[in-house]
Amino acid sequence: MNMARSVTTKTHITDHATGEVIKLTDPSLPQMADYPNPAPKLAQDRDPYGKYDDPQNRRNLNEPLNFNDDLYDMWSPDYYQPVSDKSALKANGIFFGSVVAFGLAIWYFQLNPEKPAMPRSFPYNGLAKTLGSGSEEDAKVYRVKPDTTAEQELGVLGANDEIKKQQEAYLQANSDFIKA
Repeated sequence: MNMARSVTTKTHITDHATGEVIKLTDPSLPQMADYPNPAPKLAQDRDPYGKYDDPQNRRNLNEPLNFNDDLYDMWSPDYYQPVSDKSALKANGIFFGSVVAFGLAIWYFQLNPEKPAMPRSFPYNGLAKTLGSGSEEDAKVYRVKPDTTAEQELGVLGANDEIKKQQEAYLQANSDFIKA
């Protein structure tokens, strides 16, 4: 069966098989003939909980499609609603302001917990000589950073002469076991 159609005027075509004159829905697209062209609507904007014959694509059987349906179906790129600069700055200001307010509240009310352990401190200029320092100038490089405030506040270590007295007392008390 020969289904030939020809354009009769700018708004009509003739179906030569039936002799019917068809009014064009869109004269710029004569190949669509009298197919209805509904307004474009993104499938992502349709009700996701509605009852559809094809729930994945959110379509019903025999539902007319827009001429450019591939631009509006579920598999087209997501359409993002633009946001005005004023509302974007407002939202960012609220977020960053709340982060700063949270930090200031912790600082002001001193909500940070104390250290879970005693601060570490090392005698003899932070063990500089033990770690390989040859002179006082090299001591800055070799020493373990001592926590001098711990010694003052907590009394972790005594003065150097007191440490020497404690070492001598230890050696005297245990001279039977220690061979020099």
